[in-house]
Amino acid sequence: MKGRRYTPGVDFEYPAELAAFQAEVRAFFAEEMAPERTRGQRDPRDLTGYSEAFERALQRRAGERGYLGISVPREHGGGGRPLSYKAVFGFEAAYHDAPAIDTALTLVGSQVLGYADDRQRERYLPRMLAGEVLMSVAYTEPEAGSDLTRIQTSARREGGGFVIDGVKALVTGAHKSEYACLVARTDPDAPPRRGMSMFLVDLRGSGIRVERRETMNRWTLGEIHFESARVPGDALLGEWNRGWPQMAGSLLAERSGMAHMGWATRNLEILCAHARGTELGGRGEVRERLAALRCELATGLHFAKRVMWRQDRGEVPVHEASMAKVYATELLQRIARLGLELLGPEGTLYRGSPSAPYDGLFAWEAIERIHPTLSVGANELQRDAIARAGLSLPGDP
Repeated sequence: MKGRRYTPGVDFEYPAELAAFQAEVRAFFAEEMAPERTRGQRDPRDLTGYSEAFERALQRRAGERGYLGISVPREHGGGGRPLSYKAVFGFEAAYHDAPAIDTALTLVGSQVLGYADDRQRERYLPRMLAGEVLMSVAYTEPEAGSDLTRIQTSARREGGGFVIDGVKALVTGAHKSEYACLVARTDPDAPPRRGMSMFLVDLRGSGIRVERRETMNRWTLGEIHFESARVPGDALLGEWNRGWPQMAGSLLAERSGMAHMGWATRNLEILCAHARGTELGGRGEVRERLAALRCELATGLHFAKRVMWRQDRGEVPVHEASMAKVYATELLQRIARLGLELLGPEGTLYRGSPSAPYDGLFAWEAIERIHPTLSVGANELQRDAIARAGLSLPGDP
């Protein structure tokens, strides 16, 4: 990085250019998410909490400013900045509760940049950079869960394309996505890790049906049904039967946990302000618990920034990324639980209830923060990665 360099474990002050970029993005989201802009745009059935039209419009404006592809290499039309720039964008988007976390580039960018051929990149990247398309990741299945070796969706060659059969489950944003990146069994006689291929499929094609399944927090995940769905030959992403290592590589790509820390920072700030404005601020126990969470927040930011530092050096921070993910997602749960305690019975009122404090934020958080401890690699699996890669303990490769 240009400017002041990070010293891991000692000093994580942002270099001047990165700090200036964060301030610029913060001002952008403060304007975009102002009450007069967001009024009437809520959609509780979507994970973002906002309507699809609002989400698409905001992402287009972010794309026009070059924010979505800030860390995409210049030769591919991006800003060419280190991954720390993308991380602070994610932090500010989360802090401002903006529907700009699960962008097409965030979800499928590493797959397209890493495995697509030139024609595929020319087809998809400009629209992804501009915020003109929504994409989703469809890896797991009803009978697979976190064990992706149990994937049963199949793809076979036919004519100049492929025929896909199977069901993909727990797909965030499937109902509004134009494309889904998926893996399917392409060699049923090979071990799973050697017999899968990756595809980028147009969900508007024939033989493809998307169903919405409601979660505990009332927003929906998608279930994508492929029923002899015919897709063209250029839907194959990367190499035939190399889907497993490609999928593993994309799951490791560009994780820092900064979006989680954005939500955690906002939520803790709300609780601290609430305590200062009520009699709670004079209670020693409350002040101690808030101070302890503030220390935990600093620790979580340290973990996330260490991942950023290693990524900017071109390294792959395997166990550091797992540490950041585990710590941040479980910190969000601790903040939510304290929020419910401090707000009392009214704190359990849900969004839309007239007397719900902070529009039911902490009731929603208490339920919602179960989700990130399970998704994108459950925290139990992340702890296995920490044990193997970070502590050199024995375990399965």
